[in-house]
Amino acid sequence: MTGIAADRRQLGWLVLWALVPLPFLYIVLLPFWLVTGAAAIFLVLRPERVFTPSKTMLNLVAVAILVAVAMAGGLHVGPLRPLGHLLMLLTAVRVLLVHDRRSFLGALALVGVVWVVSVASSTHMMVSLYFVVSAVIGWWLGIRLHLASLGIAVDGSDGALPRVRHVLVAVGAAMLISIPVFLVMPRLGSPWVAGSAFSRTTGFSPSVDLGKLGRLTESQEVALLMRTSDGSEIPEAWSRLRGTAFDQVMAGAFIPRRANMVGLEESRGVVRIRPDARTLDGAVEIEIDLLNPRRYLMLPPGAVAVQADTRMALDVYGGVAIDYRREPLSYRVWVGRSRPPLAAPPGPRDTLLPRDDPAVRELALSVAGALQNNEKRAVAVERFLQDNYTYSLSSGVRIHSTDPVAWFLLESREGHCEFFAGAMVVMLRHLGVPARMVAGYSGGDLSPDGDELVVREANAHAWVEVWLGADRGWVAFDPTPAAGVPGLGGLSGLERARWAWQQLELFWDRKLLTFGFGDQVDLVDDLVEAFHRAARLIDRKALVIGGGVGLTALTSLVLLWRLWRRGWRRWRAGPTGARGPASRAVDRLARALIPVGGVVPPWATVRAIGRQAARFWPQSAPAVGELVERAEDELYGEGGDRDVDPVEIRRLWKTIRRGMKQRELTIGGH
Repeated sequence: MTGIAADRRQLGWLVLWALVPLPFLYIVLLPFWLVTGAAAIFLVLRPERVFTPSKTMLNLVAVAILVAVAMAGGLHVGPLRPLGHLLMLLTAVRVLLVHDRRSFLGALALVGVVWVVSVASSTHMMVSLYFVVSAVIGWWLGIRLHLASLGIAVDGSDGALPRVRHVLVAVGAAMLISIPVFLVMPRLGSPWVAGSAFSRTTGFSPSVDLGKLGRLTESQEVALLMRTSDGSEIPEAWSRLRGTAFDQVMAGAFIPRRANMVGLEESRGVVRIRPDARTLDGAVEIEIDLLNPRRYLMLPPGAVAVQADTRMALDVYGGVAIDYRREPLSYRVWVGRSRPPLAAPPGPRDTLLPRDDPAVRELALSVAGALQNNEKRAVAVERFLQDNYTYSLSSGVRIHSTDPVAWFLLESREGHCEFFAGAMVVMLRHLGVPARMVAGYSGGDLSPDGDELVVREANAHAWVEVWLGADRGWVAFDPTPAAGVPGLGGLSGLERARWAWQQLELFWDRKLLTFGFGDQVDLVDDLVEAFHRAARLIDRKALVIGGGVGLTALTSLVLLWRLWRRGWRRWRAGPTGARGPASRAVDRLARALIPVGGVVPPWATVRAIGRQAARFWPQSAPAVGELVERAEDELYGEGGDRDVDPVEIRRLWKTIRRGMKQRELTIGGH
């Protein structure tokens, strides 16, 4: 295999490695990274095949790339996705056109950008392992490129694979570089990085627009962690965490009512959200860490009081609204054993239908129109949707559809929980029954002891609340089929190992993914405070003594390092073991032979080293021969090194070095 073919195959493997995280991300769509992957596989299987298209063909390919990027959404999904698509297609074309060393290095830089995009877009903690392995690959590739620049052909059969010590050094270097970079680099948030509101991942949202949801991808990112303060088990009912309810203000769009918010008064740091709960006796205290606050606290049924470091207000639906914030929020909740509070009675908006669709009205009447009781109507609609529609993360709805609820009920007949909840709300309102959509989380993963619950964004859920009279208030119904309702994770024989892994993921999500500017400021404050604390503990005299000891230790280390560099073993041997300038120059000559393929065993004589050097650098052969004679006279002659002029040795070494450089330039030119 020729040198450029080996480079092309190596480039193909690097492209495939750079693409490893992309199938697990939503930044780049499937067809685009598949095209790049196909180009990489072609390089691996057919490295000798080089494409040489004309300029006209390249211009046509450029136009096709722009058209493909525009058809995939352009800038409507945030700037990162079209840039990623453009990068994928340019990389596919660039790697296929590699035909010499210069084009290989240019394509290698582009592959490095692909790798950066993959790492920067990944959120799972396994990306750290991917980063470490990438550091080893980069170290190994750098060694190969350096050897190739010296004219030494390398492949897997000549021992050029990374050694264990090289791997350890690369891993250590990666950690030393990544930790300070992670701590000091500025954070970029959405929509520049994560895209705009059109992202297709599961999770709680303070509003729902069915016309913009399309297909969803389950996100395993941790949303919140709930635990009991006294170590008691978490009941299954508490795994249904409520955010707030939504109004329908236009076809397919549901948002909460922003008006008529009630400020909550604080007493001894605790805010009571149920005026009738005068005491917290008998209430169970739980702690919740909300990693991605989205305007509302998540509360279990029966919550009577809250303690949180943020301003809170109660909306008309019983949701506790908070100030917008990006950093995680920890708060305490007291849950009573009594029934949940009755929210405000329905208003005109709870039966509002901005679009009166005759087909949807006819469907609602056929399902529950003959029933006289609101509860029976709600149960009938709930069962109708559960039995006749299919749960799917893709509804098939057209983006910006005129009426996505009608599309779901009459055409698609499949969708995720927001479509089921929205359809039930619309059908009940056609029957004159007050109903509204509710959003929050359902289910999660329990700890082995049952006192902690990990809730992920995949547990986000939507259901319906129906008004059943002043005596019963708003009652929850869930029209989503059982397959689409997130539940509690079952415990198995490997529960402790699974839970330990989840705790690692939680630590990654809480401490690393959410590490932002506020955490950086806190870190600087902690360092400054630690410095001041240490300064108060150390007086001036101790500081002077410590500084003197530190300076002495540093000086000693520098001296030891210098002695080691000069060969401290020979220095300890005394005058009888000292070596002169000519023999030291021959040592340098032997070390220079190794990178270019020379073989210098420990028992090699001065003359053998000289013969190898003359063969590798023929331009310097006369100077090498003269240096060998001086070294032999120095080592074996009667006069010793006193007969050797150091100035003459330096002149000979400069001549030899010029011959070495001429050979390097000759190889580089080829």
